[in-house]
Amino acid sequence: MQTPDACCPSRCGTGARVRCLRSCASARAPDRRHRWRGPTRNSSGWRSASSSGASSRRRKSCARISPAAADVTRAPLLLLLLALLVAPAGAQSHAGTPRAHYLLGRELERQQNLDAAAAEYRAALERAPNLAAAHDRLGFVLGLQGHTAEAIAEFEKAVALQPASFDAHYHLGATLWWTKQLDRARPELQRAVTLRPAHAEARYYLAVTERQQGNLTAAIDGFRIALRHDPKLVPAHAQLGVALQELGDLDGAIAEFRRALGLNPSLADTGNSLGLALMQKGDAAAAVRALRAVVNASPDLSEARLNLGAALIQGGELDAAVTELGELTRRDPANAEAFYDLGLALKQRDDFEAAATALETAMRLDPALPEAPFTLGVVLWQTGRAEEAVPLFKEAMARRSDYSEAHYMLATILKQQGSVEAALDEVRETIRINPLSGEAQTTLGQLLQAKRDAEGAKAAFMEAERLNKLKADAQASVFAVNAGLDQLKRQAVAAAIAKFREAIRLAPDNAQAHFQLALALRRIGRQDEASREFDTARRLAPYLRATTTR
Repeated sequence: MQTPDACCPSRCGTGARVRCLRSCASARAPDRRHRWRGPTRNSSGWRSASSSGASSRRRKSCARISPAAADVTRAPLLLLLLALLVAPAGAQSHAGTPRAHYLLGRELERQQNLDAAAAEYRAALERAPNLAAAHDRLGFVLGLQGHTAEAIAEFEKAVALQPASFDAHYHLGATLWWTKQLDRARPELQRAVTLRPAHAEARYYLAVTERQQGNLTAAIDGFRIALRHDPKLVPAHAQLGVALQELGDLDGAIAEFRRALGLNPSLADTGNSLGLALMQKGDAAAAVRALRAVVNASPDLSEARLNLGAALIQGGELDAAVTELGELTRRDPANAEAFYDLGLALKQRDDFEAAATALETAMRLDPALPEAPFTLGVVLWQTGRAEEAVPLFKEAMARRSDYSEAHYMLATILKQQGSVEAALDEVRETIRINPLSGEAQTTLGQLLQAKRDAEGAKAAFMEAERLNKLKADAQASVFAVNAGLDQLKRQAVAAAIAKFREAIRLAPDNAQAHFQLALALRRIGRQDEASREFDTARRLAPYLRATTTR
C-alpha cells in the first residue's frame, strides 16, 4: 500500500508552477504499477501491522501456539506437523482440519506463495465457513494480488463473524482507504483504534483519512498520537507535515518533514514537500538545497526538478533556473509546466523572444493552463505589442474565470487605449475578485477622474491609500517579528517584547506576533498576560492550538 501524497499543485508566491509528488498527499488508485500491498513492511521501511506480518502483537487465538513452539513454525514441514497435532483424534491427514489448512496458508503466505495460500484459506473455509481469521487472511492475500473488491468482501465477512477482531477492522479500513472509499474507511479505522489504542499504524491510517476529508485538527491530533506510540513511523511524520502545511503552520511542517528525512533520507516525496514548504516560507536558499538533494538522488524525477527551477527563480538565480528548466524540457518535452517556468525565468532575465517561444509551447501542450497565456500577454505588452496581448488576457480569463490579474492587465491596456468604459468594467471585476488590490483602486480612481467623477475618484484613491498602508504595515509587522526573534537569540527579552508589540500595533491580526509575544512574556513570568496573547494567537491561527500544547 502506498503512503499518501504530500500536497497539491500550488504556486508558492513565485509565479512559477510547482508540483508535489503524487505518492504522498492523496490516495493513489490501484493500477498495474501500484497495487494494494497491505499494511506490511515494504522497501520504504513501512511496518507490519498486527497479524498481517511478523509483529510481536500478532493474534494467537487462532493457532494457539505456545511461545516455545513459535520458532518451530518457521519451517513449513514442522508447521504442517504442528497442524496435524491439533487435528481431531483419528484424522489421517491435514485435509480434514480447517485449522491445519489455515496454518498451512499462513506458512505459504509467509513464503510469498500467495496462490497456494489463498487455496488453503479457501479449503479451511469450505470446512469451517465461520472461521473469521481465515476470511481475514484470505482478504489480505487477495489484496496483495490486486483483487481489492474481493478482499473487502472477505474482510467484511470477518468483521461480521468476529466484531471484536482488530485485524479485520484494520484491514477493512485500510483497504477501503486505499480504494478511496473514505466515508466507509473512517468508521472501520475508528473501531480498530478503539480495539487497539496503541496501534500506531491504525492511528496513522485514520489520521490520513481525516486529513483527506478536511478534518485537519483531528488529523494532526491523530498523527501526533501515532508518533507517541511509534516515534520512528516515517509516514506519520511526513503526513503530519502535510497537515500542518495545509493549516498554515509552515515551521511545524518543515520540522516534521526534516524528522521524516532524518529517519529515511531517501524519501523523494518528503524532500519535495520540504522544498515547497521552504518556498512558501520565503526561504529560497534552503528550498534550493532541499530540492537539489532530491534531484541529485533522483535525476529523472520531473516534479522535483520543476520545483527546483521555481525555487531558483524565487531566489533570483535566473541563469541556474534556465539551466535546470531547460534540462527538464529536454528530459520531458511534453511537460507544459516546465516550459511555462522556463518562459517565466527567461522573461525575468529580459530574454523576451525566447520567453515567448517557451510560453507558446506551454500553451500548446496544456490548453487548460491559465498562467501561460497571461504571462505571454505580459511579455507582448512589455515589448510594445499591446494589441496582440489583449486576446491572450481574454484566453487566460477563459481558462480561469476568477483570474484577477488578467482582468487588471486588460483594464490597463484598455485605459492606455482610451477605452474608459471597457477599462472600468475590467477594473471593477478585478476589485470584485480581489477586494484588497490597492493597485486596482488606484486605477479605478484614475478612470473615474477621466470621467470627471470627482467624488468617486476621491473615494477610490482613499481606499487605495488604506489598502496600500495595510499591505505595508503587514510587511513591516513581519520584519518586526523577525527582529524580535533576533533579540531573543541575544537574550534581550525586553527588546524582543518591544518588537513583538510593535508588530501587533502594525498588524493586529498577525498571529505569529501574538504567539511570540506570549512566549516571551512567559519567559519573564508574566503568565496572565501570556495566556491572553496565546488565546489571541490561537483564535487567529487555529494550528497554534496544537503548537502550544505539545
